[in-house]
Formats: sequence, C-alpha cells, structure tokens
Amino acid sequence: MPACQFNAGPDELAALGTAFHEAWRHVGPIYGPFENPHREWLARLILGLRRSGHSGDIALLAIEQFMATAPLAEWANGAPGRQRQVRSVARS
Repeated sequence: MPACQFNAGPDELAALGTAFHEAWRHVGPIYGPFENPHREWLARLILGLRRSGHSGDIALLAIEQFMATAPLAEWANGAPGRQRQVRSVARS
C-alpha cells in the first residue's frame, strides 16, 4: 500500500493510536492472512476521519465504517454470517 503523508503532534498521534487500538479490540481479533490488510484498512479509516475533521468518537466511527466496508470482515475468523454489534467504546 502506498504511504500517505501525515502531520500531527505527539499528543494527537497518541490519541489516534489509542483510537486505533480501541477500534481493533472491537473488530478483532482477526488472524491469518486477513490480519494485516484489515489493520491497514482500519488505520486508513481512522486517518481519513481525522483528516475530514471529525471531532467525535473516532474509534466508534471507525468501527462502524470498518464493519460496513472491510472485505471479508464478518467471516475473516471463520464465522460465516456472524453479525457483530457495534457498542459504545468506553474511555479509560
């Protein structure tokens, strides 16, 4: 995948990293050949939400977009037809 340019300070990078890990906990775990492409897709969603100016819960928005757009997201772990529920992401 081509690299994308990104400019953010340490605090914003930390917040985006936290959003990624929170979202990944809710959409994963995804193992095997699908793990890296799905992690990259989730990261791109989070960066896209940040770039578009979303100020709300980026992790929750990313989870919703991931489940709607990630190829094979529902059966990546061998559970065909399994529906995942998006729940509110609790902040620590």
